[in-house]
Amino acid sequence: MKKCINRRCNRELQDNFAYCPYCGKNQTDKPKRQQKRANGTGSIYYRKDSKTKPWYVASTITGKRVYVGGFATRTEAVKALTDYESAPTSNINITFAQLHERWLKTKAYQKLSDDAKSSYNAAWVKLRPLYSRKFRDLKTFDFQAIVDYYENPHHEEGAGGKLKYLLPNGKGTYKITDTPKMCDGLKFSALHKIKVFATKIYKYAMEQDIVAKNYAEFIELPEAEEVNATRFTEVQLELIRQSIGRVPYADYAYIMCYLNFRVSEFLTLTTEQYHVSEQGVPYFIAGIKSEAGKNRLIPIHPKIQKMVTNCINHHGETIFCRLGEDFGKAMNKDYFLKYAFRPAMQAMGLGNEFTPHSCRRTFSTRMSAAGAREEDIIALMGHAEYKTDINHYIIQELDALYDAVKKLA
Repeated sequence: MKKCINRRCNRELQDNFAYCPYCGKNQTDKPKRQQKRANGTGSIYYRKDSKTKPWYVASTITGKRVYVGGFATRTEAVKALTDYESAPTSNINITFAQLHERWLKTKAYQKLSDDAKSSYNAAWVKLRPLYSRKFRDLKTFDFQAIVDYYENPHHEEGAGGKLKYLLPNGKGTYKITDTPKMCDGLKFSALHKIKVFATKIYKYAMEQDIVAKNYAEFIELPEAEEVNATRFTEVQLELIRQSIGRVPYADYAYIMCYLNFRVSEFLTLTTEQYHVSEQGVPYFIAGIKSEAGKNRLIPIHPKIQKMVTNCINHHGETIFCRLGEDFGKAMNKDYFLKYAFRPAMQAMGLGNEFTPHSCRRTFSTRMSAAGAREEDIIALMGHAEYKTDINHYIIQELDALYDAVKKLA
């Protein structure tokens, strides 16, 4: 039992009464007077003008008065003040945008590959509604709302997140009109990048004592789509070979079917990674994705040697650089897919079911069919294991790998 906070009424009430049935007084209007906190231990005060978070917290433990935040209950406010004063930081009120700016300057970010930076930047653009929010106030719900928005058909965005619209003639424009240009929801892989990016940011924030919990790990994603298992048949591979010189980038697709690099690895190859052994065997030392895939030996098949040499003679930023406009500039995988690989597939009548990863599947399938040893295939593909971890007891020599590669027709 409790008594009505109206001193003139002061009647006994049930604990769960929000209003006094006798005088009608709101029992949450005015909290009981709390014992004054000792000097230098911060302050907790109640504000009637704040409906949802009336308990305000400030601390002077750092020598300056720092506003910690507003809270729904006094219990939450006390805990927040205790947590803050156990690990005071000047970053307590840092916004998401400010935190991101600091993260961009860290060594961890600087060490990322260009592909990873591009992926994180794409995720960052989609989180624009959270930029001005205090990072410590963000919860799983805030990130989940954005993931859910992009999972469904949504307003299409251009470079830097700028919204696209439709003109009366149906053409797209960045000029604001009455008709937004809509696009399909994002697939699992794109949504997963948002979660990975948010997790990275939370890890950095925890290192800086800005937050104590990673709310990004609770973001729920849709089920991953089935992996596209397409590969090129012998007839289709021959079609690609015959298209070289006629269809731009057909040679790149053909070379990938013999080099078996992941697309991000293929597009970053430079002349520093190209070598010729004393026996005259040309090869690359490259690979970036995993421990098993880093700096692996990839012999160059005789069928593509001349093509690789021609690409080296482009003297571009990378060996497999852009053709045509902006000739010589490096490509990231998104640019390659949109402006090189897909147009080449369409020009050859192969459709959109093929992706750059189809080249790796083609390589592994043909190697297996040609009778190459499992350990050779694994070493060339850059995988860690096949039933057992062969990397612990098998050392692959260049000549052995070259013989394996030459098994391909």
